[in-house]
Amino acid sequence: MLKILTLIGAAALAGGAAYWQWPGKSHAPEPPVYVTAEVARGDVRRVVATSGPVGAVVTVLVGSQLSGQIETLSADFNSEVKSGDVLARIDPKTFERRVAQARADVAVAKAALLVREANLAKARAVLKQAGKAVERNQALAAKKLTAQTNLESATRDASVAQAEIAVAQAEIESAKAAVAQKQAALDQAEIDLDRTFIRAPIGGTVISRTIDIGQTVAASLQAPELFRIAQDLRRIRIEAQVNEADIGDIANGNTVAFTVDAFPDRNFTGHVSQVRLAATEIQNVVTYTVIIDAQNEDRRLYPGMTANVVIETGIRQGVLKVPNEALRFRPRASASGTRHTGGGASRMLERTQRTVERVTADVGLTPEQVAELKKQLDAIIAQLRPQGGGLTTQQDPRRVGEQVSARIEQAIATLVTDAQRPAFERWKKERDIARNATVYVLGTEGEPEPRFVRLGLADDTSTEVRSGELQEGERLILRADPRAGT
Repeated sequence: MLKILTLIGAAALAGGAAYWQWPGKSHAPEPPVYVTAEVARGDVRRVVATSGPVGAVVTVLVGSQLSGQIETLSADFNSEVKSGDVLARIDPKTFERRVAQARADVAVAKAALLVREANLAKARAVLKQAGKAVERNQALAAKKLTAQTNLESATRDASVAQAEIAVAQAEIESAKAAVAQKQAALDQAEIDLDRTFIRAPIGGTVISRTIDIGQTVAASLQAPELFRIAQDLRRIRIEAQVNEADIGDIANGNTVAFTVDAFPDRNFTGHVSQVRLAATEIQNVVTYTVIIDAQNEDRRLYPGMTANVVIETGIRQGVLKVPNEALRFRPRASASGTRHTGGGASRMLERTQRTVERVTADVGLTPEQVAELKKQLDAIIAQLRPQGGGLTTQQDPRRVGEQVSARIEQAIATLVTDAQRPAFERWKKERDIARNATVYVLGTEGEPEPRFVRLGLADDTSTEVRSGELQEGERLILRADPRAGT
């Protein structure tokens, strides 16, 4: 038995040695196999998806300022009305009686005014007679033909008559005020009578009616809603709720595409007209209301429908783009532990030169400003570059490039004039939107080679390349193939 086991072990060892010495087998690990994609141009479209109810641009709730019983109805659901059309009528009998009573009160007040005016005329006649008596007694008293007491009595009567005129004039003013008061009450009664007609404040379509003939309307602290009128259903408005994470990308004028469940195969378009600043918080979720205006010429969209909205917050057409998967790829470190190849300093200088050219064109720098900017950049790069003239393996060209970019902005900010400041702020805003990244292409020897790029707009699958070292047609590494070597 021992001999048999010995022979089996020897055979196993011989077989293993033969396997490892078989042609094509090596102890060294096989190089990784990468999944790549060709760098190409195309469109990048960033969108925000949400939903919201469809409504009219202007919707007016029609109520009643009076209480009473509905006597007639002149409008129904879907009725087309014009401004001023009668929609309904409240029983006017009570209000007609109030008008009649108010008219009678006005007539009484006017009659009282006539009496006061007659009293004034009487008082003036008495004053005139008293004046003649005073003149006569003065003449007789001068000739000693009458007693002094007669003159005094005539003078007193004249004064009394004068006072009676003042009283009559005051009574006339009071009577005029009473007439005005009663007239105001009559006007109010007539206004209330006119308000028994429920009229349309705007032209449009009746989309809601909450009353019937014979129903009693009770108007107290708040006017009851009787009708709801949509002004013009050829134009509609959507109030979409957008999450706080996406609201920063939305601005007035953004293009909107939406569908409704009633017409799933039809696409409608509109635009963002307003981003409301008031936030709504429900269960710790913060949303903002975005107003979307759209045309509805065929009136197929009804108020209350739910619109599934896609807001286009940015689009770049015919730009160089990379798959988002490539931005996440990082190769394994080499034996030396470094990934940065030589020439990092030269690439940084090239990017800096391109930045200077772009800012010169966008901001409109003068030759003197460009010369001063290059002078400052030379000093900045000299500070960042170690002795020897190149970037070491410990220096990340991407980080160095970010430092240089920050220094460039600071240098330009000190050079631009007040006239150039708005253009500089726009250029700076565009740079803030962009971000730096490193992608890897498949080199001639099958090894990953880094490419430093500046990214712009991104969507769910791709990201725009605004500038950098990446060229159209290069093979971009997406990931290492996990099936390689199996």
